[in-house]
Amino acid sequence: MKVAKIKKHEKNKKAVVEESYSMKNMLSLILVVLVAFILFYVITYFVVKKDVVEQPSNNNTEIDSTKITFNNLLNRNEDSYYVLAYKTKVENEQANYKNLYDNYINNYINRSDSLSFYYIDIDDAFNKNYIGTETNITDDLGNLKIADEVLFRIKDGKIEKAYIGKDKIIDKLSRL
Repeated sequence: MKVAKIKKHEKNKKAVVEESYSMKNMLSLILVVLVAFILFYVITYFVVKKDVVEQPSNNNTEIDSTKITFNNLLNRNEDSYYVLAYKTKVENEQANYKNLYDNYINNYINRSDSLSFYYIDIDDAFNKNYIGTETNITDDLGNLKIADEVLFRIKDGKIEKAYIGKDKIIDKLSRL
């Protein structure tokens, strides 16, 4: 009878040892995962912090409501306004007159009796259907084509006057 009791006791001991061994494995696994997570967090924190310091964020995002496309040329809320269609890409070493235009326009819009100004970037992909080799100024936007920079005077949803070319635009802007 003593032999049987010893065997039974050895089986219980073995079960306790196996249970203890699997608990150690589980705790080791949890510890390894926890250490890996903390290490990943710390590395990520310093990398992100470094990027934020090097490139400050611009939280003040503004939408430029003065930049429009040719599709919106005649549908602004005002009764009368100006629209300047200008080029941003300079070809054949021609001068970019946008800064000169802006100086005249800024002086004009600071006046109390000024009309609104809108801008169309001729080189924008959304405006490519309106670019041609010859200028055709019309209120029918489907047939409107321009070959050069243009200053439009819009009144009541129609093109009242168009100043075509840099010289005419500068002359008009200087007299506003």
